Amino acid sequence: MEYQHKSILKYSSKNAENQFNESELIGLSREERRRRRRATLKYRTAHATRERIRVEAFNMSFLQLRKLLPTLPPDKKLSKIEILKLAICYIAYLKHVIEN
Repeated sequence: MEYQHKSILKYSSKNAENQFNESELIGLSREERRRRRRATLKYRTAHATRERIRVEAFNMSFLQLRKLLPTLPPDKKLSKIEILKLAICYIAYLKHVIEN
């Protein structure tokens, strides 16, 4: 299933805070270079966008699983852990039905 996000913001290096030239990174430890790279607005924005897409996909998967599980009432709101526990019980029940 494809997930489309509304927009990805683009930032020029002029507008990004904490931009570093390669010459400024020379002599720094690998960890320090990584830390400075991650401090840039461009990196944080891209990371936040990836995380938002990941969480959206995760939540959509739970909604799809929820639609497959029988509950009374059918529109009852369940937490993620309740959905997982109900799915485990339902799979066990279906296995029992098939075996008998």
